Parts: sequence; structure tokens; C-alpha cells
Amino acid sequence: MGKTKAKKRGKHRLQPMGEKCENQSEESMENGGNFSGKTLPLLQKLASPAAEEKECACAGLANLVFEPGAVPVLIRQDVVRRLGPLLIDDNRSIQEAAAGALRNLSLSGGADVCAKMVEQDVMTPLTTFIQQSLESLQSVSNSPGSDYKKQTISLVVQAINLLWNVCESSETAVEIFNMKGLLPHLVQCLKTDIYPMSLAMPAAQCLHTVTEDNPSAAQALCGSSHLMKTIEKALVTEPSTSEVMLLKVLSAGILYNVRYAIPMCSFSELVQAVVKVLSQVLEIDCLEMLGKMLPELEKAEEVQMLLNAQQLGLEILSNVCCADESGDDDWEDVSDMRSDTSDEAADSDEDHYLADDIMQNANNLSAEMVNAIVTQQVPKKVLDKAIFGDVRVYEALDQHPEGKKAVKSLSVVQIRALICLNNITASMDVELMGGADALGQLWNTLFSLTYGNECHKFLTNEEDFVEAATGVMRSVLEKLSALNAPQCITAEHVTVLCQTAVNTPCDAVKVKLLSILGYIGKMAATRDDTVDVLQSLGVVLRDIITSQTSLWIICEALDAIFDTFADGPRVNSVLCSIGLLTTLQQLVPVLKIRIKSERRTLGDHYPVVDAARTNLSRFLKYKAKGH
Repeated sequence: MGKTKAKKRGKHRLQPMGEKCENQSEESMENGGNFSGKTLPLLQKLASPAAEEKECACAGLANLVFEPGAVPVLIRQDVVRRLGPLLIDDNRSIQEAAAGALRNLSLSGGADVCAKMVEQDVMTPLTTFIQQSLESLQSVSNSPGSDYKKQTISLVVQAINLLWNVCESSETAVEIFNMKGLLPHLVQCLKTDIYPMSLAMPAAQCLHTVTEDNPSAAQALCGSSHLMKTIEKALVTEPSTSEVMLLKVLSAGILYNVRYAIPMCSFSELVQAVVKVLSQVLEIDCLEMLGKMLPELEKAEEVQMLLNAQQLGLEILSNVCCADESGDDDWEDVSDMRSDTSDEAADSDEDHYLADDIMQNANNLSAEMVNAIVTQQVPKKVLDKAIFGDVRVYEALDQHPEGKKAVKSLSVVQIRALICLNNITASMDVELMGGADALGQLWNTLFSLTYGNECHKFLTNEEDFVEAATGVMRSVLEKLSALNAPQCITAEHVTVLCQTAVNTPCDAVKVKLLSILGYIGKMAATRDDTVDVLQSLGVVLRDIITSQTSLWIICEALDAIFDTFADGPRVNSVLCSIGLLTTLQQLVPVLKIRIKSERRTLGDHYPVVDAARTNLSRFLKYKAKGH
């Protein structure tokens, strides 16, 4: 029956520095024409022969783009084609003002506007400016205190942030990045003994974005020992500050992105180094650091950067252990069978290159990667990031503006940790996870974390948290079900899970809970002392399939029924006692009609729904034979 993938919420990458404006309201969009009176004079000044007028116009546009409704007007007026050439103006002040305006435009407008900026040819002047500026920086690298160098660095930082924004949103921008050969220039910026961290950081963030799913960039990087040594040096630098730690994690992410192009002779050593860095960043207790700062929180920005590093590190680890390369988020389980599809490796003709699926296939993690994850105790450290700390610290932070921001970041880290732990659990052998007893302890920890924890009130998005936590619980039960080891499941667990499956308004959580109930039912069915459990599960599943819920949910509940009541010493008596068999027979024509009428709206769920319909008929025939 396969699997269907949950919709992505977008990459969990660190956001470019700066503030995005709020979503434009309908009212402001309707009044967008009013901006013409503001924008036209500024656009006209961009063509003025007077440098002061150009600079003033750029500054005005840099502020205007954050006003709701302004960006669509400016895009229609070809603002990018007018601002772009000013990036390579002879006047440094004009260059800086133009770079700031374009960067703000990319920040305020989001992905769609970034794509429009590429269409309006922002990349031609931008790439030219970055190449020329970095080349000039190399020529003055021996004079670190010069005003010229400081101004150039400030300009390049603006330009690289703009490049990062557009490359994150546009495949065309990435193609131009490759064609213009910008990668070596950005890698040079990571030499923190020559360039300041203010330049190294955006360069690393941009590289982390553009090297993802980019074979051309991977070959360019791995084909140059000089460039690889620069990345490796950044990777192994001692983490003296939070900035350095974030740079190390970004370097680890870059190397992970190009893993399939790393020569075999270097692969094992780099894997160990990458996982060591990711393990290092997870060892840091940011909540404890914040607690020690209270009540002032004077250095909260440093902790915020460490939280960003942890978030990114968890994302990288999630991808390392994810069965499908195309996704950051976990998968919606719709059968007992794993999907055996995966992205093809980029280029596997040469023996000394690793195939991409060695790193990505969850059932075929490289021995080096598995060894590194186990040796560095990564699963335990990831779980530690998912667990709440002292509630008193959360309460104190919640009274402070900077503290509220930190609590929000802690919440994001927790969710990323749970998604990461889900992928680790799904991809690692039971023995490597500590065996059935360790999985049982993990189940109990997750249950306490998910249901009834007093710190839930500090979560930024409780629904996302519960979805992620339920995903890990499902993966743990999948492993325990294969071992038929239900000892950790209590009657209280079953009651709470059944109630939540009925009451949760979130379909993604409901699907995972139904899968969990199916695993519990499958284990309970093998015993003759679990009638009460089977009845509780059967009633809940019966009520769901007869409700007016979505076909997707109904079919997930059917899968759980098939798992629970296929075979077992007491399953048939329970089926009859709660009227579930009759309900299933009555559902056949109803399901057929609904599938026919709703087929066009099912989207990716159609194969799952169609398979459930087929399996329902098979299940009823199987039971009719007395099984």
C-alpha cells in the first residue's frame, strides 16, 4: 500500500538577518495603487545624474518595501531592473544603498518576489558585484584595518545575503550561481583568519543552501582539495564562541550536502568529523544557560545563535537518517510495508564516488555513519533536546521580552529534535537503539512528554509538537510490534490514545495515532487476555469509519482494523460483540460511492484510499472463510 508524504511546511533553515513585514491585508492590496505616487518619484531619481539623489532614492525604497502593498507595485514597475545596475555603480555609497534596498525587497516579498527578482535579472549585476568585490578583498587582505576593506566587507555581506535569499527561492538563481562559478569565491570567505565572522557566516549560510541537491556545486567543491581543506578547517575549529559553533554546523551541513561526491578515501574520516560536530552542538544546555542569566538575559543573543545551530544540526541529522531524500518532514504511514523508492544517485559511474542512496536509504546507512551516530550517543542527545526542562525557568523567561523569543526557539528545537528522533528510530536496528527494554523506556518518556506535561503551555505550536512526538511514538511501536514486545503499553496508554484519536482536530496527528492503535492491536491480537483492549480499539475504530470524516482518515482506520483483527484467538468474538464485522460489510458500498465522487479531491491520498477499498473486500472474504 506504500506511504504518502506529508506536505512540507518549508525548509527549517535559519532566516536571513532582518525583519519580514506582516502579510499584506486585502485592504492594503486594494489600495496598492496609492503607492504609485510614492514610488514613481523614487524610481525617477534612480536615473538621476546626481549621486545624492540616487542614494536617497535607494534609501527610500529600502524603507518603502516593508509597507504592506508596496512590493507588488514596485515589482510591476520593474524596480529590480532599475536598482540592479546600481550594484556596480562607481560610487560605493550608491552600491551599498542599492544592495540594502534589494535585500529588503527579497526579505519583505518572500519566495515569489525573489523569483520575480531573478526574472528581472538581478543575478547579472549581483554576481558581477560579488566576484569583483571578493577579488578586490583578496588584494587588500593584508591590511585588515583599512576603511576600504571594512566598507567592501559591509557591501559584500549585504550582497551575499541577497544572493542567499534568491537562491533559496529560485532554481534559476542556483543555475546562474553554478554558471558564474561563485562557489570558490564564497568558500574563500570561510577563512576566518583572513575575513571577519560577519562575512564568513552569510557565506556559509548561502553555501549550505546552494549545495543542496546541486551535483555541479558538489563536483566543483569536492574536485578541489584547496576548497575542501577550507571547509574542513572551518569544521574542526575549536568552538570558542556561539558564532564559531554555528559556522561549524553550517560547514557540517555543506559537507553533508556534497556527500555523494566525496572520494571514498576521505569519506569515513569526514563522516566522523561531521557527526562529532553535530553531537557537540547538541551537548549544550541552552535552557540552563538562559536560567543562569536571569533576570537580565544580557547575552541572550549568543544563546539564540546556539539554538539556531542546534536547530540546523538536528535538521542535518534528520536528513542523514531519512529514508527519502526529498523530505525534511517525516512520513505518513499508511501500511505495514515500507516504501522502497528513493531518489536516484546523482552520478555513480566512477568507483571512487559514493552513491547518494548509501547515505539516504534508511535501511542502508553506511557503516561509518551508523558507527559515528552510536559512538557519539546521538540518539540520547537528540532525546535530551526534545525534553522539557525546569518549568520555573520557562516561567521566568516568559516574563522577559528576550526570554519569550528564547522560549519560542527552544520550542522549535524540541520539534526538530522529535522529527530527528523519529528518523533515527525508523532507520536504526533495534540492537543499536539499546534493545526492546530501551525502546520501552523511550516509549514511556515520549508518552509522558506528549500527554499531560505542564510545560506544554510554553510551546509556540502545540499541534506541531504533538504531531512530531506522535510520529516518534509510532516508529517506536513499529519496532516493538515487530518484536511482539507490548510490555511497555499500559491500559492508561490505550485509553488516552483512543480518546486523543477521537478528539484531535489535526488530521496528521489522527493518522499517526490510528497507526499506533493498529500496532497496539496487532500485538494484543496474539494474546488471549486482551479482550478489553481489543474491544476499546474496535469501538474507536468502528466509530471513526462510520463518521463523516475524510476518506483518508477512514482508510487509515481501516488499516488499523486489518492489523488488529486479521488473526488471533479472541479477535473474531470481539468483531461480533461490537458489531464491527457488520459495520465493515455496510461500509463497502458507501466507500465505493464516496471514492467515486471524491476521487478528484483526494490527490496524493488516492492510492492509499483505493488500496484500503481493495483490502476491505479481501478482509471480508478472509473472515467469511472462518479465519
